[in-house]
Amino acid sequence: MSILFTLLLTAAPASATAMPEPNPAEMSAAEIRAHNKQLDRKDPYFIKCVREADTGSLVGRKPVCRTNERWAVLEKVQRAGADQLARDMTTNSHSSGN
Repeated sequence: MSILFTLLLTAAPASATAMPEPNPAEMSAAEIRAHNKQLDRKDPYFIKCVREADTGSLVGRKPVCRTNERWAVLEKVQRAGADQLARDMTTNSHSSGN
């Protein structure tokens, strides 16, 4: 699983815009709003935040903010991991049955 996150972190931005990719982890909510005002919602550098459950907590939620581009890379990596797991399970179930 660490290989997937390494791919996510090292993926080169596909956008050809003049501005550097922002780092939402280093930005305040006000800075993110100001940044997003300049961009279309579909821009690769538009920052989208979601609230994810804290691990080990029933009620705790934390905001996770990423650019559209990073969300897309994360989805692609997770989908590839799920596909690989499904292939492995299918392959292993066929070979163990004989």
